[in-house]
Amino acid sequence: MAGRWISVHVLARLSSRSTSDHPPTRRRLVKDFCHATHWRNRKGELCVSSANAALNRLEKQGLVHLTPPQCFGPRAQVRQLRDDQQALPPVPKPSHARSITLQLIQGQDDADHLLWNRLIIREHPLGARPIVGQQLRYLIRCPQGIIGAFGVGPPAFHLDCRDTWIGWDSQTRTANLFQVIGLSRFLIRPGIRCRNLASHTYSLFLKRVAHDWQERYAIQPVLIETFVDRDTQRGTSLGAANWRRLGQSSGRGRSSPSARVAVRSIKDVWVYELCPKARQRLLDKPEPLVVGRSIFQTQSIAWTEQEFDGLVLGDVRLEKRLPPLLQSRWDHPQRSFWRSFKSPAQTKAAYRLIESPKVGISFQRLLLPHQDQTQRRMAAESVVLLAQDTTALSYNSLEHTSGLGRLGESRNPGRGLLLHSLQAFRLDGIPLGNAWAKLWARPDQSDSQERNQQSLSEKESVRWIQAYQAAARIARRMPHTHLIACGDRESDIFDLFDQAQDAPKNLHLLVRAQHDRLLRSGEKLWPHLWQQPVQGTMRVCVPRRGNNPARVATLELRWSAIEMAAPQVTVKRKWQPLCLYAILAQEINPPAGIEAIQWLLLTDWKVQSLKMARRMIQWYGLRWGIECWHQVLKDVCRIEKRQMKSHTALERALVLDMIVAWRVQMLVRLGKDHPALPASLLYAAQELAVLEDYKKKIPLHAQSEQTNEPALPQDEKPPVEQPAKASSKSNAAKPDALTLLQANLLVAILAGFSGRKSDGHPGAKVLGEGLIILAALVEDRRIAGNQSRPPHPGGKRPREPA
Repeated sequence: MAGRWISVHVLARLSSRSTSDHPPTRRRLVKDFCHATHWRNRKGELCVSSANAALNRLEKQGLVHLTPPQCFGPRAQVRQLRDDQQALPPVPKPSHARSITLQLIQGQDDADHLLWNRLIIREHPLGARPIVGQQLRYLIRCPQGIIGAFGVGPPAFHLDCRDTWIGWDSQTRTANLFQVIGLSRFLIRPGIRCRNLASHTYSLFLKRVAHDWQERYAIQPVLIETFVDRDTQRGTSLGAANWRRLGQSSGRGRSSPSARVAVRSIKDVWVYELCPKARQRLLDKPEPLVVGRSIFQTQSIAWTEQEFDGLVLGDVRLEKRLPPLLQSRWDHPQRSFWRSFKSPAQTKAAYRLIESPKVGISFQRLLLPHQDQTQRRMAAESVVLLAQDTTALSYNSLEHTSGLGRLGESRNPGRGLLLHSLQAFRLDGIPLGNAWAKLWARPDQSDSQERNQQSLSEKESVRWIQAYQAAARIARRMPHTHLIACGDRESDIFDLFDQAQDAPKNLHLLVRAQHDRLLRSGEKLWPHLWQQPVQGTMRVCVPRRGNNPARVATLELRWSAIEMAAPQVTVKRKWQPLCLYAILAQEINPPAGIEAIQWLLLTDWKVQSLKMARRMIQWYGLRWGIECWHQVLKDVCRIEKRQMKSHTALERALVLDMIVAWRVQMLVRLGKDHPALPASLLYAAQELAVLEDYKKKIPLHAQSEQTNEPALPQDEKPPVEQPAKASSKSNAAKPDALTLLQANLLVAILAGFSGRKSDGHPGAKVLGEGLIILAALVEDRRIAGNQSRPPHPGGKRPREPA
């Protein structure tokens, strides 16, 4: 409770004392509870208020019984600052801002405490409203008198634009919110005119507020926030003092009964970092390290159970139901959801799961065990590419399905869902699984006309930031693995590059540029890169596309360090420039009628050599793997053919297809890049027994391990860790055991694949068709084996051991 372990024996003692003949007061019990649990703040004082709130929650759960609180009746008047009705000091006229000083009010016994109250009540727009909780108060003085006041208090509990900028989730915000303070009051008395007065006052205030807060409360704040009402103020002095505007509040306030009720006016949110790398300190939370498990490591349990290991739904029956459903979808990836299962009972169980009214069976919770296994596969690698992209799931035919949103343009409208995912890949393109995903429905009304006035948390493009922040959380759990977060031109967002400035050291950003951005020197990005000399060339393999054959393209490379200026929009106008590296790759002498390759990549990884520039180009080329995953998801798993009544059922069924699509894509990539791997790595023993009967159909060219890909120079190939040679006893005893390439070819041949040398490796679609036939053959073999088994003497089957 509240991040603490509380003994049931302590709660039992409190309950017994409260039911005695002369029970102590509730406050006495709370203090004794603080002593018993050592609940103190950083200055050694008892945390009575926090402990009381925790005990109230425990009492509602029936875990403790306390003395009822004393009832003093309703408050006579609303709590507010007290005005002593004394006269205000005269308004001074300072000649310059250098003579200004700050005076810290030492407490309620301070002689100037009531003077601060009078100034705020009579001259500040908020009047007598009090500052709640921990606070500091300052008077702004000059030799002629008092010219204003500051008031500092606790921060907002939840602020969407602030939490998005920092990268907080609910747990991290709870753990680190104490390091944020709020500027609640700032007053310059009416009638005072002095050049640079407000910005100079802010400078004096920001230099000492962190030290004063630590002296009083033994807490070192790293960030301060404040709000500006746009109806009366513009925040010009905050921008001049190097504050950063993040966006707008929702207008909810502390007294709002729900998130839908805005009791306050919408205000601009500004923050100031009181120490370097403030965001890194606000994200500091102990994370358990991930234990790596290589993708080439054999599993002791079925892969379907492995991918759902650790699933928590609150019902053991539901948790056991998922692995068989995943196996059925793997056996029949191209069939409809209804026809994927072996029996009516299993079909009914599947639909009960995806149509369950239980809120806990969410898309994120169902996908979490697979994401945990993905992180284990990532932790076993030295470098992993995390490709993020968005795809639209069109359900235009589902007119009566609830929860779907708008898709496409107004000229050709559609209905469906949007899926943004973060897929992990090895440097040889082998997929490791899904690391993060977000599924949502777009609202019917578009607000794109006001996008330059909105904070990032209000835009749909916040998904790119959320995926990168998820990658940052993963990077902290595997410090020995370098992660490359990669995105296409749609991810060319200034906020994303700003997030990279405070990311973990083992997380890097790689984005293809879309905008011709302004640099700090006044130049534009593209002309600046074209002015750089050609510093090397490289050759890349371009796969066949449409009627264009596969080819080897030669690229000339230019690169340079840049300082990217902030966009001149309302929210980011005062943000500081960012230091990045830009790489321009331009194809030379492309074939006639084929568009030349031209990539401009932006990264925070230092690019100071031709070797590093080549690696960036190669790594960005791996981003195409997520497009292939989308194609498998739609063409093989046919997720857009689902017929369900609600978006919730579509989301839950999508989880199974996302895992199946990753498995199919991995099967194809491993067969291409590592054909000599044993087939037992991905195929079950029953499937291999069936494929052994078709072994004579293996093409002659599949007897060797050579590939038909164009050869590249050794220095232009990405460094990839090769899998260790299989050393299982089963493979050692069978030197003629099927390899992964041979098993893939046999599965595809079952579906009509020719298997000629010029055909190459079978694709995902034909493998999906072959898996359906293979599953049917395995079932036939099982039934035939049961029928041919000799009956037991006596007419009864022996009892199986428990």
